[in-house]
Amino acid sequence: MHDNGPGAEDLLDLDEVMRAFGVDHWLNLGPPRYPAGDEPVQVLVEVLGRRYLLRERPEGPGEQENGHSYTFQRYLAGQGIPVAPFYLTERGEPSVTIGENVFELREWSEGELFDSGDAREKRWIAAAGEMLGRLHQDSLRYTGAQYRWPSEVQAGGLTRGWLNFARSRAEQCEIYAISAALSTMVETWEAALPAAMMAIGTGRNLPEFHIHGDYSALNLRFSGDRVCQVLGLEASRWEKRLLEVAYGIFYFAGLKWHGASGLTSPLVKRGLDPERTALFLRSYSDVYPPVPGEAALLVDALTLVAPIIIANGPLEDLFYEAENDEQMLVEDVLERLAWSTALMGWLARVRRSFAQMW
Repeated sequence: MHDNGPGAEDLLDLDEVMRAFGVDHWLNLGPPRYPAGDEPVQVLVEVLGRRYLLRERPEGPGEQENGHSYTFQRYLAGQGIPVAPFYLTERGEPSVTIGENVFELREWSEGELFDSGDAREKRWIAAAGEMLGRLHQDSLRYTGAQYRWPSEVQAGGLTRGWLNFARSRAEQCEIYAISAALSTMVETWEAALPAAMMAIGTGRNLPEFHIHGDYSALNLRFSGDRVCQVLGLEASRWEKRLLEVAYGIFYFAGLKWHGASGLTSPLVKRGLDPERTALFLRSYSDVYPPVPGEAALLVDALTLVAPIIIANGPLEDLFYEAENDEQMLVEDVLERLAWSTALMGWLARVRRSFAQMW
């Protein structure tokens, strides 16, 4: 039995999914205020007085089994990281398969989404840095099997893939100014990539363990001044923690987040914001400081992750959203492309100061 509430047109399908979890009595509470990811099916339900989020399970880059993700999240929750537990089937499974789709049902607490315009923004940045430090410290002690992504979607290969995607978009774009600017951006980053990859590859004793995998503002929820929920661990894999620290810095000190829309733009006119960078790094380092030589590689790590974040953040509309080139606001796109292209030179100038911040 269920309440004939929001989304009634989909109830037959949802009934089948809920029965697969062994749940016959539930209430449909409609979609969450802030969805967890981009999956098309996301519905809040109430079971025995508790709220859960029912959603399709995200696919990993390698489309491999998600056993690690579930085991790792269960471990982190046991260490005090605010990772919500999954509702288990009668056989103890955290997911069910209906046709070709896999569904999860996990406890849900709404929390607040990060917004760069919120008065608590800097306190939230500090909380995000501290939480990542805690997660990494706990991961360091994790004794489960190593889960690695296929080589083609590991750090360097993933970056090259996005640069190739950007180059193909430049070739397809019918607006010459945008095509030329995008090609220049790609060439600039391609020129910087080999040295960054070599520097990180030759770094000695860099900490490696299972990282979160997608530690962005969209995957955190806040209550007051603290992180109350950590989401998005489906991309967790074995990796150098340096790269995830770089991701965190870029997400919280390089991008302006526009609340529930999930849209981003450059936070400052040139590069990343030094104050927010220092705040994130200080909060992280209070929990888990760098090892000798690691901080000197921070700019190399930022160089490696920047193309991925830029393509999926400030330039997202250029790659995904516009149905045709005429829909784009040319001056706005060119401004963001100029910021992205100039970032490499800016990072080279702040190499020493960023290392000292950490």
